Amino acid sequence: MEQMKRQRNISTDDSNDIKRKKFHSTHEPEDSFDINLATKSVNYFEDLSNEIIYEIYEYFDFHYIYETFSNLNQRFVNLIINSNYPIKINISSISKPNFQRYYKDIIIPYRQRIKSLRITNILAINIVLSSQDNISKLTRLETLILTNISSSYLRNLQYLINLPKLSSLTIVYDGYTKIDQNKVYHQIFQLPVLKYFNLLLGWVSMPIVLSLPFATDKYSSIEHFVIKNHIHLVTLYRILSYVPQIRHLSISLLIAPYRRHNMTFSITLNNLTYISLKLRSFDFHDFELLAKDLFHNLQVLRFCASDEITYLHANRWQNLILSHIPNLMIFDFQYEYYAKSEKDMISINENLIKKFTSPFWIERQWFFSTQHSCGHSENDFLFFSVKPYKRATFILGGIIEEKLNFDSVHHIDMRNSYPINKFENYFPNATKLTFEYSWPSPDYSMEGNLSCIISLEQLTEIVVEASPIHFMQFVKLLSVAVNLHRLKFDYISIDEMNPRTIQEDAIFQLVSKTNVVKNLTLTYDGSLEIVELFFALCPRLQHLEVHYHFTDILRSLMGLILSKTDNNNHHLSSLCFRDETDDTEENMKMVIKNDKLLDDYIVECIDKKVYIWW
Repeated sequence: MEQMKRQRNISTDDSNDIKRKKFHSTHEPEDSFDINLATKSVNYFEDLSNEIIYEIYEYFDFHYIYETFSNLNQRFVNLIINSNYPIKINISSISKPNFQRYYKDIIIPYRQRIKSLRITNILAINIVLSSQDNISKLTRLETLILTNISSSYLRNLQYLINLPKLSSLTIVYDGYTKIDQNKVYHQIFQLPVLKYFNLLLGWVSMPIVLSLPFATDKYSSIEHFVIKNHIHLVTLYRILSYVPQIRHLSISLLIAPYRRHNMTFSITLNNLTYISLKLRSFDFHDFELLAKDLFHNLQVLRFCASDEITYLHANRWQNLILSHIPNLMIFDFQYEYYAKSEKDMISINENLIKKFTSPFWIERQWFFSTQHSCGHSENDFLFFSVKPYKRATFILGGIIEEKLNFDSVHHIDMRNSYPINKFENYFPNATKLTFEYSWPSPDYSMEGNLSCIISLEQLTEIVVEASPIHFMQFVKLLSVAVNLHRLKFDYISIDEMNPRTIQEDAIFQLVSKTNVVKNLTLTYDGSLEIVELFFALCPRLQHLEVHYHFTDILRSLMGLILSKTDNNNHHLSSLCFRDETDDTEENMKMVIKNDKLLDDYIVECIDKKVYIWW
């Protein structure tokens, strides 16, 4: 047993930590495996039956299973290698040599047993998708998640048609290279048993533009469709014509048509019971026409809109629901409005919002609340469904005058800092924070104020957008948020402090020994001093991405990052730089070669980004 514990030092993804917690929380001693099997009491792990061992395996990635259990004894080797149980593979932060060994020893020999495959490393995806033979042998594959695919390998999606069991597919391409969207959709619609499809093609705000004809005789089996891009209504109608069995539709942002009068949708989607969407440039009349086309059998509507004041007309909503959405059970409404003045806001509240308390809404148990000053002005407000709040993300920027249940929230988007210590609600399950404002001063206690609304120990990701955050403020926050794995900063300031003084700070030194940050992205502000401070602060860093201009400091930056004598970066195995010029890739190769920074590595420019993997 001790040998098994010693082996638990290699993992391909943070999700194994989560799965272990889930496993222990759902298997309490009194009701776990029925330890008293018949008349024999099980005292050692090795005494558990094969069936129970396989149940345990279900909670972990195969790489973790292989490294942990294969050294116990021959029985466990046989259970792993010689059995036919399905394999789940999850690859994210992994060094190039470890992946090559994993690919050669596990993925290739056992690919016919792989049931689920998730890869986030773009260069690893390129290897796995390198040939039709590689893909076609994944005959048991049911779930495929590629969260960082390159444009050049999108064409290989055509080989997925040979996979007889592929029912769930997630594709994320967030590059800037122009791609043939028609071809991608055409390939996906041909997959024979696909039920779930989640797609991002290009950066989120890039609209999907398709010239596909409306489907007439060939259709897809997709039932659950998530579209992460912005999409025009006419394009959505073309896509929906290919998926007549669709049940669940989620759209990141739906854009109104320029001309609606000639647009019709003749197909009846009888199974469509769930829609989640956000609207832009959509007046209520256009939305009513959309509802008449698609919402006949809708049971769940999750809906976001802003600016267009007619969405606050309760009577108009009531008439639409009674006439065209008669089966609606869940109405999850979120509306953001930027009032011109306090007088305007008071008028809206008295004349519009109060009408959402009529018997029609109360009888259906549809209740609402208002958050004032939720944006960048004290007159902005957010009107949203509650009791309970159902969304995974909450915009926090003002005061809510009632206590609400926010158990569903995993991501808090913070627009202001001042209401935190006055906020009476709590977010018990939040794991991600996004800051969209400047903290008042370097002396402001982030950790003290944030602990009033969330459990800082549960946080795994922080994103700082648009405005700078003070470095030592963040260090103090990290001293409490001990499980942070992922960080992204647009700007971070050291307030003219000497970097050496910062590193000598007692809190800095303590945090550097305890934090588990593995992934760091610096968007606009990342001088050599900042990068060096982060390396000293986060010695377990595995991946670094920088988007700012770095040509003038390329050699110094590469030397700092890849120095073999720097003990602060020995876990680092991958870098990503925004490609600034046509020569960036070659310049990096030259610096690495001339300065002898790496031995076994790959440098490759993909979709205007340069990746280094070693």
